[in-house]
Amino acid sequence: MMDTDEKRTAAHEAAVREIYVAFGSGDEAGFLSHIADDVHWETDWEDNWAQHADGPPHFIPIEAKSGVPTFFEIMSGYTFHDLQLVDVIPGPEKVVAQVKLDYTLPSGGRYRDEQLHLWTFGPEGTVIALRHFMDTAKLLAANRGEDTTATSR
Repeated sequence: MMDTDEKRTAAHEAAVREIYVAFGSGDEAGFLSHIADDVHWETDWEDNWAQHADGPPHFIPIEAKSGVPTFFEIMSGYTFHDLQLVDVIPGPEKVVAQVKLDYTLPSGGRYRDEQLHLWTFGPEGTVIALRHFMDTAKLLAANRGEDTTATSR
């Protein structure tokens, strides 16, 4: 029999997997069903350079579920070449997702990278925070129109 932490861990892992399926298929409603009304999206970074004026438009802090559709709207202007959920490391409060991404931004820059996404769940079982961990220099270069798929610089 599973204890409470094991049940929460299993539920959160399933939710994160469903989030990526929803994102990959453009199912905004399915994605939003896992997000808390008061979500903090990229807001716990006090000095993240990618969020400044020269950063990509999708890397914006969001302070409420009502702001998440803006993220979807921005991302719909990108051309995705690949999106893979490589692994999920579940826990009773936080889940780490290892993701491979490859897309072209409206600037013409191509971004390919492997990221870690940290999903934090609240007591209601919905996402209360999200933070992306990535190669920020690569993201900024793609935003400037550079192709980051080259194997060497």
